[in-house]
Order: sequence, then C-alpha cells, then structure tokens
Amino acid sequence: MQAINFDQRRQRVAQSAAKHGFDAYLGTRQAGLHYLNGAFMPWRGAVLVTASGECEFIYWAMDASRIREEGDSKAIFEFTFANFPQVIKERLEAHGLSEGRIGVDLVHPGAAQIAPGMLTAGEYLELKATLPQAQIENGVDILDEVMLIKDQAEIERLRWAAEVSDYGFEQGLAAIREGVTENEVAGVIEAAIRRKGSTWSWAITGGTEVGSGLRTGFLRGVSQQATDKKIQAQEFVILDLHPMLDLYLADMAVPAFLGTPDKQQQHLIDCWEEVVATMLASLQPGRPIAECVQQGIQVFEKYGLSDYGLPLFGHGLGTCARTRPFINLNSKDVVTPGMVIALGTHLYQPGVGGMRLEYPVLLTEQGAEPLVRTPAKVHVINA
Repeated sequence: MQAINFDQRRQRVAQSAAKHGFDAYLGTRQAGLHYLNGAFMPWRGAVLVTASGECEFIYWAMDASRIREEGDSKAIFEFTFANFPQVIKERLEAHGLSEGRIGVDLVHPGAAQIAPGMLTAGEYLELKATLPQAQIENGVDILDEVMLIKDQAEIERLRWAAEVSDYGFEQGLAAIREGVTENEVAGVIEAAIRRKGSTWSWAITGGTEVGSGLRTGFLRGVSQQATDKKIQAQEFVILDLHPMLDLYLADMAVPAFLGTPDKQQQHLIDCWEEVVATMLASLQPGRPIAECVQQGIQVFEKYGLSDYGLPLFGHGLGTCARTRPFINLNSKDVVTPGMVIALGTHLYQPGVGGMRLEYPVLLTEQGAEPLVRTPAKVHVINA
C-alpha cells in the first residue's frame, strides 16, 4: 500500500491557510488530527499549521506518549485538565501569532451534524478571552479543500475499508433468520470486520447498527442501534457498518427483507431502488451536487413518497464522515473526479418499514464507481 506523505499534506494545509488569508489553521477535528499525524487520536487535541509551513500538535497528556510513538510527528505539546486553551495561546505566542488571524474548526455551514472535534462554545469563548487581539474565525474550509480530492494512497485505504464492509455485510446477511436478535447480527458483523482489520466502529449512533421491522420505519429515522428485538418474517432489516482501516472510514448500509414483501412494502422497495439508480447515474463530472439531489427528490415525488424520503443523499468519506462534499440541496460543490462519498438514500414509512443506503463511491471522469461489490438493492432472504 502506498505510503502517506504527511509533510506534503501539512504544506498543502499551510498553503490553503495562506490562500484564505489566515496566519494559521488551528484544527481540533478528529479528521485533521488523523489526516496530518497518522495516529488514532480519540481524545481532545489540536493541530496548529502556520501559513509559513510550521506544524505541531497539542494533545491530552494522558495519551501523548502513545501518539509520539505511533504518529508521524514528535512535535507534540501536552495539556492536562482545563488548560487546553492556555496551551494553544502559548503556542500561538511562540510563533508570534497571538494577534494574527486564526482559522478554527467552528461549523460546517448548511450541515445539521457536527463533525467530531469541532471547537466547543466554552473553548471558543476562552480563546477569545485569552487572545483578545487575535481574529478567531471559522476555518473549516482550510482543511476541507485539501481533503476534498483524494490521492492514490487515500483511495487505496478507502477501497480496503470498503472491502471489509463487503465482508461484514455478507456475514451479517447470512446471520439473518427468524428469531435471531438484532444484537446477535450486529455481533456477527463486528467480529467479521475485526477479523479483516477494522480497529474501530466509528459511528456515534451505536457502532454497527442493525434495525428490523417497525424499527426500520421511524419517520426520518436515520439511525437504529441494535437491540434485543427478535427479527421476524415479513420485515425489513437495515445493516449499517462503520469500519475503520488505517484511520480511513467506510460507511455502508444496505437493506434486506426477510420473506416476501406485500404490495405496500414492494412499492416502497421499487421507489427506493429507483432513487438509488437515479443518484448513481446523476453523479457526472461538472454537475452541481444540488442538481443531482433534486433528481433524487423528484423520484420520491413520482412515487408519492416525498413525505418519507429524505432530501439528504450522503457525505464525504476519508478520515471523517462529517466532511464535504455534503450531498444535499445546500451544497455548493460540483461533482469532481477524486471525491469519495458515502452515497445515501433514505426512505422510512412508519407502519410499513424503511430502507437506508450508505454506499462508498469514488467519483471518476466516467461517473460514480462503487468501492464495494455489494449490489445497491434490497437483499430478499427467503423466510
């Protein structure tokens, strides 16, 4: 597998900061810590990249020694309890930037979900108080624009994560039968992806998700943590996997159905599968993402199911799954070769059931290339 050039990444972020008119980027998102240091960094921390090209990390003391051994950088400054903003101030002062324009991770405009590690309100207020002469502004695009187009080393890792998803899905699908619990199926999937090298099921929604029956049909219900509910015949089952391989994430959800769908369930399936096919076909280079989204919405309307289909069709993938491009009507991005997304299609009808697609896709000059081999369809299992 191709090695990652972390120095090159840091220089690109420095150049991005300068392009946006910032003196430095102070990134607290887990995405940036992973992207720029190459070690699993689950605790509070920050990466400081100056526009002149210097890079260092500020990390929780109780985990810092591991990061020095396992990460790419030895330039790690520790903090202990509540002095995180104070150490940030000291490092900015050391670089002569205490009165500079600093880009921080505050918010993704137009996105409802918060990326792991965004600066908290308390930290922001304390930084403003301790650095009264600094201009502290939202700087998420400094990093996002660098991460948006994947290089070959990243694509290799994302393919690997997708392959592990395929294996986990196959094992989970084989475990579905009448009377087995959602939790048991989730356990089978977890064991399978760990065998293949996954080191963390990253989702905050319960890791590996398995939902069945009426639990798949919560209105706008995009998450189903596994429970001890027993799966029954004539039910939808959603399997949603989140493995991490060498800090790169997969996000794969594909639905199954145990038994034979009735007329109302089949109508739901027909709609969902047409939306999926429409979205995959729509992702052609140069097209505005919001325009692609509108095509998917029109299919929900065609089937009379727009009250149950979500106008949200996925997000970027890399060292985070809460990053551009966001596949929704607010997106300002255009389809560009080299982007990797988790293409989504969500349809949840209370009392009937629901389906979710989250599908790792590489965008190429020819369009959307799935990174998984699992077909994007409802997998019907004989009861």
